[in-house]
Amino acid sequence: MVQEEQKIMSLLSEPLKIAGFDLIEVKVGMLNAQKTIQLYIDSPNGIQIDDCVNVNQITKNIFGKTNQYYKDYVLEVSSPGIFRKLKTPDHFKSSTGKRIKVHLQKKIEGLMTVTGDLQKCDEETICILPDTNGSDMIIPYSIISRANLEPLLKF
Repeated sequence: MVQEEQKIMSLLSEPLKIAGFDLIEVKVGMLNAQKTIQLYIDSPNGIQIDDCVNVNQITKNIFGKTNQYYKDYVLEVSSPGIFRKLKTPDHFKSSTGKRIKVHLQKKIEGLMTVTGDLQKCDEETICILPDTNGSDMIIPYSIISRANLEPLLKF
């Protein structure tokens, strides 16, 4: 499935960017015995239901022109939510100043998971100020197993 997801990501990323949307993630799988493609999109203004409808139509047009293989799939378009995943340097850059959670492949300063404010990032590393420590940590992308926004929710 990963190869299929990468193929769809390559096919849709640029047209959706032109339309003002970032394609954050693609998931291909089965849901209730139905083949499903899930697209997670974002934009600088957030995502509204009309945006999902627009991206759904753009995607169906592209699939119709380039590959009839996808006609048997159910297409779902959604916002990644407030705990959106961070996968690329661009995702991290757009989240500078926000609170994130990073899961590591190996320990740094005795930690496998770091939660704190993303201070800055470049093409190789991120700099995070952990909630539990007063000093910045530099973390290479190469040891990040997964990361997401981790906002503080106040009720």
